Amino acid sequence: MILSFNYNGCRIQLFKIFSDTLDSVVQMHSHAKNGYEIHYIARGKGVLETEKDRYDIKKDSLYVTGSNVLHKQLSSKDAPVFEISVYLKILGNTDDAAIRFFASKFFWIGKCSPQLRRIFNQLVSENSKTGLWRESILSALTLQMITEMTRLYYPDNASSLLPPEDCDLNENRSWILDTLLLEDCSDVTLNDFARGMGVSPRQAERIIKDYYGSSFRKLRYESKMAMAASLLESENITINECAAKCGYTSLSSFAAAFRRKFNISPNEYKKSIIAKRDSSKL
Repeated sequence: MILSFNYNGCRIQLFKIFSDTLDSVVQMHSHAKNGYEIHYIARGKGVLETEKDRYDIKKDSLYVTGSNVLHKQLSSKDAPVFEISVYLKILGNTDDAAIRFFASKFFWIGKCSPQLRRIFNQLVSENSKTGLWRESILSALTLQMITEMTRLYYPDNASSLLPPEDCDLNENRSWILDTLLLEDCSDVTLNDFARGMGVSPRQAERIIKDYYGSSFRKLRYESKMAMAASLLESENITINECAAKCGYTSLSSFAAAFRRKFNISPNEYKKSIIAKRDSSKL
């Protein structure tokens, strides 16, 4: 879905309303410029990992990841996370204080309010309908959600009212780009990105550089390493299997790439994970 509407001088694009049980790992990823993903944990428990920190998440946890915020989510096997998530973009400048403040926060985690719980459930319910006024109601609920999120943020860092930068990337392409980055990265090519966005490979490279501050090659490398680290946390996968799943035909080239990223060999990394797991059982 793509629902786009204007409000007080800015354009808000609603790309996704998702609700489901997540019983697998959501690989480390980030979103493009001006993109925000709101995650409400309705039940279950798990872990949110960013580049610098690790957070326990449980029922009523709420977190927001803005552009270029790397994050990864893991679900508990005993109580998998049931999540409602909303992905949107805010484009242009606005005089609306709530939207400006919301757009200034690129990462936030806290507890969901009763008002927001109601709004999230209404968003899911309305999104499943096809009747009259659906888009108008979804637009109104999205604005309510942003306002209630701002109330949760305030007064933390209230002076940081930075307007979002304008954006001229076609809204379909920006969503396709974010979606492709969440797919299996082992054999994706620049041509795949270009084809998905309907542009030439050279244009695709330029778009990736603009929106992620990175070349396609580096972006794919980071995605592969995030995938590798996640796979190695499983007890049932060998180093060879991990290398193959990440698109490496040579174990030595995989090991060198992994060490370059983590300053440790894949085997040492897996042993350290097992040691931590064993110590936690004591």
